[in-house]
Amino acid sequence: GQPVKLEFINPDATPHNLVIVKPGTGDAVGLAATRMAADPELAKSGQYIPKTDAVLFHTKMVPPIAGETLRFLAPKTPGAYPYICTFPGHWTIMKGVMVVK
Repeated sequence: GQPVKLEFINPDATPHNLVIVKPGTGDAVGLAATRMAADPELAKSGQYIPKTDAVLFHTKMVPPIAGETLRFLAPKTPGAYPYICTFPGHWTIMKGVMVVK
């Protein structure tokens, strides 16, 4: 895979992250993150990032008016790799797709 450098900037008033997952797993990972919110200590320690092999790459939970650089090698397998924000409730609308050719 090719090297990727992603500059994630959070201009919002709430924390956000960027979680890139395996094709077809965005909803499952989002639901798992939502379930984490039922246990606040678990959620804080995991940064709302479920421990699953569906998660390929992720930023930390980025606080308001901050940013993080994420570097990784793109998957070698072509496809549509969903990305979501796993802060509780965000994954249903804060999502997109990274296309690997």
